[in-house]
Amino acid sequence: MAKNGFRVMDSDLHTMEPDGLWERYLEEPFKKFAPRFTRGAENAPNQPVIQIGDLSIGEMSKRPRTALVGKDLHQRSFARHPHYEVAHARGYDAESHLMAMDIEGIDVAVIYGTRGRQVQMHDDLDPEVAAALARAHNEWTRDFCSINPGRLKFAAQVSFHDAGLAVKEARRAVQELGAVAVIGNPNPVRGRHIHDQEFEPLWAAIEELGVPVGFHPTGQASLRDDIARRYLDHPNGRVIGVAGRNPMELMLAFASMAAGGVLERHPRLRCAFLEGTCGWLPWWLWRLDEAWEKFGPGSEVQIGALPSEYFFRQCYVATDADEKVLRQVVEAVGDDSIVVSTDYPHSDGLFPHAIEEFVALEGVSDKTKAKILWDNCARLYNLNGSR
Repeated sequence: MAKNGFRVMDSDLHTMEPDGLWERYLEEPFKKFAPRFTRGAENAPNQPVIQIGDLSIGEMSKRPRTALVGKDLHQRSFARHPHYEVAHARGYDAESHLMAMDIEGIDVAVIYGTRGRQVQMHDDLDPEVAAALARAHNEWTRDFCSINPGRLKFAAQVSFHDAGLAVKEARRAVQELGAVAVIGNPNPVRGRHIHDQEFEPLWAAIEELGVPVGFHPTGQASLRDDIARRYLDHPNGRVIGVAGRNPMELMLAFASMAAGGVLERHPRLRCAFLEGTCGWLPWWLWRLDEAWEKFGPGSEVQIGALPSEYFFRQCYVATDADEKVLRQVVEAVGDDSIVVSTDYPHSDGLFPHAIEEFVALEGVSDKTKAKILWDNCARLYNLNGSR
């Protein structure tokens, strides 16, 4: 399969997991912590309140307008193509995902979770429970992808509540379940940043496993340190929070990994920054380099290169398929480190026109489009032998 002659590998396509996943896959003694999902009138369609034991995770804003905005977006996405109704009726199973990939023109996709990410988004989750939720999700995702493992790959969920448990699950997911990446949480969890010393064993393990870490925000604002929280219960907070949160969280995640010394200590660790657009990249690399030159010499942790050099050596960023500033980004930083993401089946994606819109972008050469649609993503995930 190809789209207008281009092979396509989606760096970040999502599952919409069934509510009963954890009841089925959680091992004892953790079954009693299987998440319960409540969908009330105050919640957007894809933002249920999630109850795990005594903890509640969910859409924090109770403004009626927030739910109306989400419902309107949901309805507009379903109106774009009849496959949304088909996929919804089938529970977004693997067969419906393959149908969607055929419609969109995607040859291979790397799967990231939706609910699997959301259930991790509470600082006060017991670390053992959080790790068990991640294990169950990875086993379900392995089974999901098994219907066509040549086209469906997956990134493993790990819990950032306990680095030691995250290391154990990263190894199991890659070595036993076949994960091609490990999902990184850009936000601090329990007050710990990703460049804190506690996470050193995790970065060392992922580097040793030879897979990338894919940093990916979630649609929740339930972690205490989340940029979108400042706009909850404020007018138009959904617009402001969505526009700002993903790029900013990813910018800060890259700053932690580069200026915080992680990439210096782990030169073979590959990182991807997903679902936050790419237009910020040229300015942020310049800004970090400037800040390092001014303030780096007196900092506690020293690095041997400028932050931008670590990006070009070890990192990738995902462009949205319709990102019109891609031409300027390529002119500024080149085309070796950019991949594409469709975000299917989320309502704010572009299905079924994402790849079509990308191919139609003006000012970007076919050679560059081919690299972004396939070559770079295959190199990121070490999937050069795929199809």
